[in-house]
Amino acid sequence: MKEFYYPAVRHEFYNQKNRKVHLLVTLSLLLFRAKFRNDRDVTVSLFGFRIIANSPQVLLRLVKEIFLEEVYKFDPKSATPKIIDGGANIGISVLYFKSLYPQAQIIAIEPNPQAFYYLEKNIAGNGLSQVEAINACLSDRMGKERFYVSPTGSIINGSLFPQIGKSFLKEIDAVRLSDLLKEAEFDLVKLDVEGAERQVFEDLKESGSIKRSKQYMLEYHSIPGLGDIFGDLVEVFEENGFKTPSIVNAQEFSTGGNSMIHYIQSQKPVFA
Repeated sequence: MKEFYYPAVRHEFYNQKNRKVHLLVTLSLLLFRAKFRNDRDVTVSLFGFRIIANSPQVLLRLVKEIFLEEVYKFDPKSATPKIIDGGANIGISVLYFKSLYPQAQIIAIEPNPQAFYYLEKNIAGNGLSQVEAINACLSDRMGKERFYVSPTGSIINGSLFPQIGKSFLKEIDAVRLSDLLKEAEFDLVKLDVEGAERQVFEDLKESGSIKRSKQYMLEYHSIPGLGDIFGDLVEVFEENGFKTPSIVNAQEFSTGGNSMIHYIQSQKPVFA
């Protein structure tokens, strides 16, 4: 309880005493459900949002990482930032961005059909405007990609790679980040795509569109047998005028043994 309540109660939304009590009750319910009834949907109110998830454990993990540890906190220099959320899952990151910047314009991309169902529910259930949800994966080509999910039924670790997802689910639509970046100047591209940052990286290199976003936040996944592109990724970002205020081992967060990387463009963007 302490690892959730004390960080959460410091959030601006819980300044009022009655909201602190509600937070305590809600977290107690979630922790109880996570232990005894984790296989059922759960709907709760947190941080001013009505949130539905497929299990309490999934919700607690995502809330801890995104709202409490604030792994996606950034300064857009604008009250109306344009954001691409690659790997939006059930939408907790979308809610977090909207809590910081209510007028943010967000493209939320999620390939897992089950996670996408909850993503749409959380967008509609909170009356969020200026949010477009796309049920597809990010890749270096248009068309179809094979999609794998966890055999345990978890909706967090779906991937284009069987090394991560393990169990083949279906072929899904694929879109390119470079095509989305053509639409506008973006303030942030957030990527948590379970290994597909390799395809996204190739797309950005081939299209030359990397400068079309002012900032990137990406989780780099080390995948045995697929090669390590971490050095190449860092080099290309730096060659394109990005600086790296932080490369953090994600073991410090809730995400496992990967790396969370934040890039900020250190020179004025050039948009063709």
